[in-house]
Amino acid sequence: MQCKFHPERNGVNTCNECGCWVCEDCTFERSGRNFCPDCVSQQLRGEVRPVSSYSRGEKIPTGRYVSWGLLFLFSVVIWLPGLNYMYLGLIKRGLIAMSAFFWALFLAISFNGMFSLLFVSAIIILVFVSIFDGFKIRNKINAGEDVYDNIDDITDFLRKNKSFITGFLLILVAASLVGGIMHGIIHTVRNLLPILIAIWAIHALLKKRKG
Repeated sequence: MQCKFHPERNGVNTCNECGCWVCEDCTFERSGRNFCPDCVSQQLRGEVRPVSSYSRGEKIPTGRYVSWGLLFLFSVVIWLPGLNYMYLGLIKRGLIAMSAFFWALFLAISFNGMFSLLFVSAIIILVFVSIFDGFKIRNKINAGEDVYDNIDDITDFLRKNKSFITGFLLILVAASLVGGIMHGIIHTVRNLLPILIAIWAIHALLKKRKG
């Protein structure tokens, strides 16, 4: 995609307000979010809500203390990504992490060889990322910083890498179809092989007797 303001340049980020692609020079970061020049100008003129109050999720109550021990319990002892986020009050983030875990587990069981190993690796990465991210968010909550129950960073990542993700999924589907076809062919040949051998043997005996 090309930059909205410089068509000759490739876009490297998307504006979190309007969704347009912008190049590096046209990217303005405010409170960890990317904006284009138009949306930044609107914010400065007060035409939209300030970035500090902008959120697509509920704000986690400030002044709350998150126990290190309980977070460790939900992160490490009870080995299920997403529970730690739910304990922190991040229900959306927890559901996303839990769904990703079960999908990766299902795909790891469904595929064999390299693809199975790939999804097992994805599960391990997901577990460690959720653990470290959970403790990072805990520190923010205990420090009184604003934390929102949203998944903006996840959706931004998916939007920026949608071409790679789509290509990877297509490869998986193609590999699954090819693998299923090859398995069917091998199964059919294996079942027909005794019959073919018997027919060949009978044909050889009859030909020998005629000779």
